[in-house]
Amino acid sequence: MTTTMVNMKEVINIARAKGIKTDFLIGGAVVTEAYAQSIGAHYAQDGIQAVKIADKLINK
Repeated sequence: MTTTMVNMKEVINIARAKGIKTDFLIGGAVVTEAYAQSIGAHYAQDGIQAVKIADKLINK
């Protein structure tokens, strides 16, 4: 699973390079909040928290 962490950063970098200014939300067993912040993403530790964060991002 740790190999996907590199892809998370790459996807965000590609999106930013293309001018996409959306928020990103990541999570998973090997992801930490510090890592999410380091790549410019929001962090959720599980599905329930992801729904709550997504709701906040949509309604901000």
